[in-house]
Amino acid sequence: MPELPEVEVIRRGLEKKIVGLQIKKIEILNAKTFEGDPQLVTGATVTGVWRKAKILGIDLVRKSLIVERRSKNKDDNRSTTDDTLTLLFHLKMTGQLVLVPKHKLRTTNHEPLIGGHPTLDMLGEMPNKSTRAIITFADGTKLYFNDQRKFGWIKLVNRESLIDNQFLKNLGPEPLEKKFTWRVLKERLLHHPSLPVKVGLMDQTAVAGIGNIYAAEACFNAKIDPRKKVRVLSDDEYSALTKGIKDALLASIKYGGSSRAHYVNSDGEKGYFLKFAHVYNRAGDPCTVCGSIIQKIAQAGRSTFFCAKCQKI
Repeated sequence: MPELPEVEVIRRGLEKKIVGLQIKKIEILNAKTFEGDPQLVTGATVTGVWRKAKILGIDLVRKSLIVERRSKNKDDNRSTTDDTLTLLFHLKMTGQLVLVPKHKLRTTNHEPLIGGHPTLDMLGEMPNKSTRAIITFADGTKLYFNDQRKFGWIKLVNRESLIDNQFLKNLGPEPLEKKFTWRVLKERLLHHPSLPVKVGLMDQTAVAGIGNIYAAEACFNAKIDPRKKVRVLSDDEYSALTKGIKDALLASIKYGGSSRAHYVNSDGEKGYFLKFAHVYNRAGDPCTVCGSIIQKIAQAGRSTFFCAKCQKI
């Protein structure tokens, strides 16, 4: 599943490419993928691209004709109003976003923006058998939403309603914000004091956007055994863990995300953070710090990687 760094890199790439573009049409190839009225986005202009945890938001503004209001004051006449909408994307387990430059419909011959679950066909012709929605912009640029397992979704909402969106409201704090301190982390994790620390970090109501990869890397950075219970962590360990989270996320963003095969950013560059990962997916390899063998265990149905010598229980 794409985690916070992967979605952030996609966000930055899309921001460079689509802000200011007008949507010509949106095609929904799988009804369950899209929630809302797709006709409302026709003619809308992209004003911004943002991220909350693993959710990507594309803000839109559209002009809607209204009944002209006349008054004695001519300056009060109005014929249009701005409607603000947002397209919310969640890639879930196998979602992908592929942005193909204007008038160029084969990604193999050009530099697309590709992000999400890596598959061979994401480098081929678009649309493919996994394409669930296509957004076509007025200049010919196309944004494809692909999803093999159909768990991902797109939702069209009024911007004003985002403040009351239950999914977004339930998310924990953003770990890269300045106000995310060790005290905040401690308060959030202690909602579930009996959880192992690595499992606690993956709870989206505790910390937004951290998944399996970065929970493991954060624990290594902090030199904390992932099996250690949340309730026994010292304040110093919470401080180290907060720094470890930020260091892991920022390193991944720097290296373009963790997709192992085919992620390509807006400059045509592949993500390769996993080449620099300390423990994730390195079971049986020597620790990058002490040389001990990296171990692998199962926690909450997910694989956990750690160095027993560097990370003390």
